Amino acid sequence: MNCLLEDPTQGMSKIAEKTSMHRRTAWQIQKDLEKDTTIWGYTAVIDEQKIDRAIYVLQFQAKPFSKDFADLILHRLTLGEPMKAGVRILDIYFMNGPYDVFIKFSAPDHATARRYYETLRSVYKDYFLEAPLVSDVNFSLVQAGKLNPELKKIYDLVPKATAE
Repeated sequence: MNCLLEDPTQGMSKIAEKTSMHRRTAWQIQKDLEKDTTIWGYTAVIDEQKIDRAIYVLQFQAKPFSKDFADLILHRLTLGEPMKAGVRILDIYFMNGPYDVFIKFSAPDHATARRYYETLRSVYKDYFLEAPLVSDVNFSLVQAGKLNPELKKIYDLVPKATAE
């Protein structure tokens, strides 16, 4: 599994070599992990800003979880409602803590993100304890378990000294 996390595009021969397993054994382990959904899938890690999209985080407190709320969430996600709105969902988490739900999404512009936010406020209004909070993301240090290859760009966030 660690080899796949490191680089899912590497060949099975390379994985077998790194793990000191037979190729067939490594392949079978991977297939078993996929079958029981320990591995959900494989994806590319995209720098959203380089494709002219911004990342937003939306958090909210929800009323006690119900079947109706779950049905609504599943219905909207399986119909691809966020994509129809021009938004790509990056992550959704149900959590314990000050917020119950965390949604990370990207949009091509602030207006699209705002329309998506307003749609969520309307569609899920019966399930919120208070209005959701939305923030835009300035920089991703780690995404999908991968360190940003341009990590040092974090220094771009440091305010420039003003000339006196």
